[in-house]
Amino acid sequence: MLFRNHGDYEVTCNFLSKEGQEVAKKRVCHNVSKKEARDGMRDYITNRFSDIIDVAHPIKVVAKLTAK
Repeated sequence: MLFRNHGDYEVTCNFLSKEGQEVAKKRVCHNVSKKEARDGMRDYITNRFSDIIDVAHPIKVVAKLTAK
């Protein structure tokens, strides 16, 4: 009951680089809520790619529950 909304999520993130190219990254997050999966991916992208992200455009993050 405590982990009812937890599961494995495939998280896709799209953002624009400073050069104007679209960049897409995909990861799987295990045993987390949908919000935790999206937030974790957003943190990962902003930390890992901070030098190439075009901050004038939004970072789009989509999380989908994976089939078991």
